[in-house]
Amino acid sequence: MPIPSRFASLAVALLTLGTTAAHAHQVWIENADGQARLHFGEFHMNLRETSPGSLDKFLAAPTLEQRSSAGSTQLPSTLGKDAFVASPQADAQTLFATAPYPVIDRSKRNLPAMLWVPAARWVAQAAQAVAPHAKALDLVPTGKPGEFKAVFNGAPLSKVVVEMVAPSGWSLSQHSGEDGTVTFALPWKGQYVAEVKHTDKTPGEAHGKPYAEASYVTTLSFVQKDGMASPALPEPPAKGH
Repeated sequence: MPIPSRFASLAVALLTLGTTAAHAHQVWIENADGQARLHFGEFHMNLRETSPGSLDKFLAAPTLEQRSSAGSTQLPSTLGKDAFVASPQADAQTLFATAPYPVIDRSKRNLPAMLWVPAARWVAQAAQAVAPHAKALDLVPTGKPGEFKAVFNGAPLSKVVVEMVAPSGWSLSQHSGEDGTVTFALPWKGQYVAEVKHTDKTPGEAHGKPYAEASYVTTLSFVQKDGMASPALPEPPAKGH
């Protein structure tokens, strides 16, 4: 499939900037062969945490919110070796999950407690518009080619950094516009994972413990069926990384 010149130039930028972005752990959903797998790790490094191990840090197995032609459904997940696993419908259009994590004690650094809120969305088609979650940090397709919208509690997030990681692990970051939207070229076939982060300084309580601020990180994953063949993800880090 021919790649428009504006997409080709962005593809070059994506290759050039691939190793410069700062990454941290995230959760993301991969949905294939009748299984939705919510992974914890770093997609760009091909790092998936396991159980026993860091995957056991979560307070409970997340519940996935599924939307399909039949409506909305709550899907329980179970803890597997390298993911939380659920069984979505074959015609699922989108999945969303928040993974419950303990309030982080930062007193040894003279910092107040922080709530970390990792969440993940999967969509069947990146070109199909999806309504955002009303009470979460979310990143959804708008229905326009390559365009996505960052939303927090139903309101667009402007000037927030959105990072798109290509199937090879290379990445490109952009700031959202006033309407919360960003546009990326998607020149390669395969799995993409985008990420957006947001900090809310409003104090609160979660899991029975107070916190001074909340740090949200949400991913959006999808598979691009058409495009150029992509280099493979790097080899996973050695055990103990």
